[in-house]
Amino acid sequence: MKDVELVNSVATHRVFAVVRARSAEIALRATEAVIKGGIKLVEVALATPGSYRVIADLRHRYGDRVCIGAGSITSHDQLDRAVKAGAQFISMPHTNATLVDACRRALVPPIIGALTPTELANAWAMGVPIVSLFPATAMGGPEYVSAITSRINDIRLSVSGGVGSDNIIDYLNAGAFAISIGSRLFTNGDLKNENYVAIAERARGIIRLAGVT
Repeated sequence: MKDVELVNSVATHRVFAVVRARSAEIALRATEAVIKGGIKLVEVALATPGSYRVIADLRHRYGDRVCIGAGSITSHDQLDRAVKAGAQFISMPHTNATLVDACRRALVPPIIGALTPTELANAWAMGVPIVSLFPATAMGGPEYVSAITSRINDIRLSVSGGVGSDNIIDYLNAGAFAISIGSRLFTNGDLKNENYVAIAERARGIIRLAGVT
C-alpha cells in the first residue's frame, strides 16, 4: 500500500478500530464484528496472542476491502513479522527513524506516535502519511488537538487514548484527521462474554458519529 492510498482510505473512513484481546480467536471474531458494523480501518495490537495470525487471517478473508495494520510496533523483528503477515500499514506508539526507514524499504506506510508540539512537528517533518497523537485525552483532549492543528496547519493527526462516543465529534471538529478507538469499542465485558453483536452495534454508532457513510 502506498502512502496516498492509506491517506485516501483514512480520509474516507475516519475511524481506526484498535483490537486487543486475550486470544487470537476472540480478536478475529471481534474484528469481524466491527467490520460488519461498518469500520474499514483495523489495527491489530501485538499485545494480542497470535496477532500476526490474526492479521494474516483478516487479509485472507477481506483482501483490500478492509485496511488491516499492525499496532504497537517497537522493533524491527515485529515489523518484519507484521509485513510478512500482510499488514497494510504499521503503527508505532513513538517516533523511530530507523523503523520508519524500514517501513519505507518494505513499502508499508508508517503511522508514528508523538505527543508534544516539538515531537509532533518533528514527526510530521519526516514525511509520514499520518501522525498518531497518543495519549490524546491525557494531554487535554480536543482542546489540545485544536491547539496543535491551528499551529501545524497541514498535519494529519490520528488521535488515540481515551477516545469514545462522547468525544469523537469534538476531536474531529478540533481538526483530527482520524480517531483510533480501542477499549471503548471493544469493552472488557463484551470481549469476556464474547458479545459480538454489541460490538458490531457500537461500531455502527461510532461511524455514524464520525460522519462515515
